[in-house]
Amino acid sequence: MTTPKDTDRRTDELLVAYLDGELTADRHAALAKQIAEDLELQRRLLVLSGGNRPFKQAFEPLLAQAPEERMRAMLSRLPASSRTTKASSWRVMGAMAAGLMLFIAGFAVDRLLPDLGTSLGVLIPGNDLARDDDDWRQAVAEYLTLYSADTLASIPDDDALRQRELEGLQNKLAINLTSRQLAAPGLSFKRAQLFEYDGRPLGQIAYLDPGSGPVALCMVRSEGSNSPQQVEQRQGFNIVYWTQAGHDFMMIGRIPVPRLQDLATDLSGRLAG
Repeated sequence: MTTPKDTDRRTDELLVAYLDGELTADRHAALAKQIAEDLELQRRLLVLSGGNRPFKQAFEPLLAQAPEERMRAMLSRLPASSRTTKASSWRVMGAMAAGLMLFIAGFAVDRLLPDLGTSLGVLIPGNDLARDDDDWRQAVAEYLTLYSADTLASIPDDDALRQRELEGLQNKLAINLTSRQLAAPGLSFKRAQLFEYDGRPLGQIAYLDPGSGPVALCMVRSEGSNSPQQVEQRQGFNIVYWTQAGHDFMMIGRIPVPRLQDLATDLSGRLAG
């Protein structure tokens, strides 16, 4: 008999094979279609993809801030009897190492636990650290790395379905959205999705560009004042972002920056109208 735990394990194994490029072309395309249609599969894929993140680089700033000099000073102040034998020296160094690891672990929890909660889609209580204003753009860029052209190409073009999806975004984001407003030259409007980031609703309009693959227009409500377009790169994507009428927007994709800016300007004008 197949238990839910067995099913979950096999699903995870399949998603890992998908991430590692170990599936046949037919199986990859079929699974991409499932992922495109199943929000829970998308969430699980996001969690599993975390295993490929550069943890070594992430911990290097923490190691740099470890109190190594303070520990050395503490060691120099120990009584001579504590440093007379090799065995006692090893015990001292072991204690130092344990203290250093505890420091790093505690520091890492404070710094990294909120990001882990966001990735898993859960609220981790007891942490009131302020998040940087650009964290949501990083989260979107990381998530978009899970998309491929196949993920979006398998979604049927259905105007009525798109409008129903947009209505869900309108209610949460307090913004008027129609398929006509969101039409982008050279891009196919494939899906409108509602996510949540840091307790705020996050809307994503997914497009497919025939040449470069997935492109997305994302938005969250903002208390900031209007700001002009700015350009940056994250996770191999070009990004144009701006603030307009109580919302932060970003346009992200692998298309060249000038074209991305033109698309962002066109869409921002439509959304302001």
